[in-house]
Amino acid sequence: MRSYQSALITGASRGLGAALARELAARGYRLMLVARRSVELQALADSLQRAHGVNVVALGADLTEPDAVLRCADEATRQLGAVDVLINNAGTGRYKPLGEWTAREITDCTALNLTAPMLLARALVPAMVARKHGMVVNIASDLARRYLANMAPYVATKFGLLGFSGSLLREVKQHGVKVTAVLPGIIDTAFGGGNEGGRDERGALHPAQLAVQIADLLELPQHMVLDEVTLHPLQQQDY
Repeated sequence: MRSYQSALITGASRGLGAALARELAARGYRLMLVARRSVELQALADSLQRAHGVNVVALGADLTEPDAVLRCADEATRQLGAVDVLINNAGTGRYKPLGEWTAREITDCTALNLTAPMLLARALVPAMVARKHGMVVNIASDLARRYLANMAPYVATKFGLLGFSGSLLREVKQHGVKVTAVLPGIIDTAFGGGNEGGRDERGALHPAQLAVQIADLLELPQHMVLDEVTLHPLQQQDY
């Protein structure tokens, strides 16, 4: 029997988030899926529920808004009962010099990539601690450990998310709660305006394959935790 039975996944309407939803639904998890694209999200939830016979709930929400984040946590607890796994996957970014970022783009990037994961963890982790059972997976980036021109605000949020993950782990691990930061390299998604599905797997991680690796982290023995895992496509050159 799996250690965990339910999961909340943010940024779940497409890309890695949707791939994680498909993988976990196939493994029998009850799911709450969150994203701004509510029509796409509901279609995914319906298809997974039909295919796997598991409870999959869709919630359209803009996680740059703190009230929406808290509503998401409350709804997940109501719909799933205990939330065993929190996967903070939603993210946004731009590739351009700092002077071309608008103030709103910087605040939204920070709110979605860093503030929302912290607020969701703040809302859900205390119940995990009380049960002595649960896991937080923060999808960061290999840019949490290196620098890149023209993405300074985005890189800053990923450095922050890695620091938050490691610090939170040391706060809760004695209570049986795990925290893992996943640092992927280039992923074959529509992030930054790209077209998902067009890259060779040697140069970009395919979401479905990456989702399998992340899902496997949830099935490690209870006495083991991977604090941080970095995955790159073999031919990625810029690291």
